[in-house]
Amino acid sequence: NKILFSVFFLCFFWISFLISVFLLILWAKIMHSFFLFLLGFFARLIIKIHKPYVIWVTGTVWKTTMSTNIAKYLQGIFGENQVQISPYHYNGEYGLPLSVIGVKSPGKNPFLWVWIFFVALFRCIRPYPKYLVLEYGIDHIWEMEFLLSIAIPDIAIVGRVTPNHLEQFWNLETYRKSKLLILEWAKKRIVHESLRPFVPYDVIYYGSGSMSDIDASHFQVSLEWVTADIHVYKSTYHLSLPTFWSYQIENILPLYAVGHILSFDLARISDFSHLFAPEPGRSNILRWVHHSTIVDGSYNGGFESICRGIDSVVPFLTKHPIFCFLWDMRELGDESAALHKKLAEYIVDHIQRDYSVYFFLVWPNMKEFVFPILEKKYTVFHSLSSREMGEKIHKFVSKKENYGAIIYVKGSQNTIFLEEGIKKFLLSSADESLLCRQSSDWMKKKENFFQSLIK
Repeated sequence: NKILFSVFFLCFFWISFLISVFLLILWAKIMHSFFLFLLGFFARLIIKIHKPYVIWVTGTVWKTTMSTNIAKYLQGIFGENQVQISPYHYNGEYGLPLSVIGVKSPGKNPFLWVWIFFVALFRCIRPYPKYLVLEYGIDHIWEMEFLLSIAIPDIAIVGRVTPNHLEQFWNLETYRKSKLLILEWAKKRIVHESLRPFVPYDVIYYGSGSMSDIDASHFQVSLEWVTADIHVYKSTYHLSLPTFWSYQIENILPLYAVGHILSFDLARISDFSHLFAPEPGRSNILRWVHHSTIVDGSYNGGFESICRGIDSVVPFLTKHPIFCFLWDMRELGDESAALHKKLAEYIVDHIQRDYSVYFFLVWPNMKEFVFPILEKKYTVFHSLSSREMGEKIHKFVSKKENYGAIIYVKGSQNTIFLEEGIKKFLLSSADESLLCRQSSDWMKKKENFFQSLIK
């Protein structure tokens, strides 16, 4: 009888436990859908009442840079109160409604969520900005459809679409189709030239190629500036940006297309460009220890952005030692191995062995797929910790023969914190405020992460 009772008790316990877990998951999904429904409802209501002019930016890379450029330019013309953009660069199913409402995510606090809905109601009856610049990011099927149900863009800008979030989309074609769905609804369309084979609509193409409606030529690059001539149909404008990343020129080209559509004076963009300043971790240029130049792209990084960064450092190989501080590319699903190998092959094809080039790789995919290819040609190191690798870079930069080095930092988000490695070769701890993810909440997450590596 005792044995039967024990068996019965154990079965009852585990069945009750599984039912409880199921109910909790079901409740979480119901609440998720409920909050998402309310957010979408209020965002639609705000747009329907105030009818702002919506400029929508999507693509795989540099969405934030392009949307920020457009918002700052419009704010310079109409004033900050007339142009709204999320200061937190929210996108996606939660981020876009929060951007429309103009509030910060309350996280898991249910009381603050209630407060957000009160704010949303208040925004329905108060004056609203004339222009709304939205960054649309998607990482799963049907997300774009939900975002389009909230706001139909007056101008849609689609940048490069390259492999990303493939775990949720299965393949690049499905991911690209989801991105390009926006073009079916937009009133005006601005599209990167690389997408020409996939676009059956009347659009304005931009890019560095001469076949685009808006393109750039005559690039000149230094450690402080990159300049180019911008061609907008039959007119030419000279542009200078305080960065040595040539692809940042391409990121500002959609602004000329927006100005063309809205009949602005395009010559004013050249004046605006002198105020260009990337945000922390988004390829901003920092000069620190031993006359070195740090290109801080630690906020995020995928295949396309890493390759463009490699392109940008190549012109400096003859005069400067180059240190490439790279971390895994994430959320690539079954394509992860192939794309990491492709990255290694791209580096080999574009950087000659004769120059002083060093690679500091962090995390398993870099070790398994990139390290074996690069070690045949360059000096390469690997670690699981960005802090450990940062200390190694500091030792190399400190050597007399490496003075004036360029340190290119790039890696994905999600438990990847290359900015903590950068701290190891900072000239002053006061400069830590110039790095991304330095809030107290982020620092707690990072400490837990680095402690897990020790264990």
